[in-house]
Amino acid sequence: MDYLRLGWNEVETACKSVADEIKTRILNRHVLVGISRGGLVPLRLISDYLPDMQVGTMGVRFYLSPGETAKKPELLFPVQSEIEGKNIILVDDISDSGESLIFAKEHLEKSGALEIVSLALYTKPKTKLTPDIYYKETSEWVIFPWEVQETIKKIILNSGDELTVADELKTAGFTENEIQKSTKEHFGEG
Repeated sequence: MDYLRLGWNEVETACKSVADEIKTRILNRHVLVGISRGGLVPLRLISDYLPDMQVGTMGVRFYLSPGETAKKPELLFPVQSEIEGKNIILVDDISDSGESLIFAKEHLEKSGALEIVSLALYTKPKTKLTPDIYYKETSEWVIFPWEVQETIKKIILNSGDELTVADELKTAGFTENEIQKSTKEHFGEG
């Protein structure tokens, strides 16, 4: 698997870029709704650039580990903001398969939202839903700064022995220090 590990500077640049696109499209009467968990940090950062917009959240679970999904998305909690009769900008970190965005969009429509503009920082070439607004397209597995520990744990669980884990973590862009610390915690001093 090919990885793209992002730092906070890249994420802030992406959030500023999509916020500028929102301003350009004059979508300032929309409500920003972030999909938990991946969309929460982008939602927060984007809202800094659009301080007059109302913000809400909803919870959807689909990905279990890098490259592994559930059979279908699951609603963990409904939208936590009054959206009936309102226009929405639906925010997530990435549109990989597009299933989470599609599922969330359907939930918002059923909840009475009017126009729904989809937004993701990154999108994949084979997604079922290319967001209306996005920063970049990539075919790599994106590792956002807020999911570093989660990704390390899942690589350790899926890779088996210490050498394979270390190689996979190195491929994913983790530093030698992060790799040593992670393998030591999981495999011991051995």
